Amino acid sequence: MNKNYLYVIRIGLALVFLANSLTAFFAPDEFRELVGASFISSLLPISAVTLVLIISINDLLVAILLVSNKLQKYVPLWAMLWLIGVMVVIGEPLDVLEHLGFFSMALFLWLTASPNRAEQGK
Repeated sequence: MNKNYLYVIRIGLALVFLANSLTAFFAPDEFRELVGASFISSLLPISAVTLVLIISINDLLVAILLVSNKLQKYVPLWAMLWLIGVMVVIGEPLDVLEHLGFFSMALFLWLTASPNRAEQGK
């Protein structure tokens, strides 16, 4: 497979996570409202403010790992799980549809990561 395709998809997905991280860090009100209005706020023993900070850090780390091409087999898997959580929390059909596009990118990266390449990324 042409590695340029993988590179473009990896960088594209990294930019999505970076944008989300920066938004959560610099404009956290939208995230606080979303989390506060979600059922998730009653399930977690942490405040919405703490959860937004976790979101910001998580998304920044995912973006960095995608750009650096480290842990190729595990980062896309984590991104998929994280995106499923986002879709459950959001619950709006059009937003879920948008996130399914990002989920598909992560799924493609995960499916194309060979075990040997994942070991090299450690």
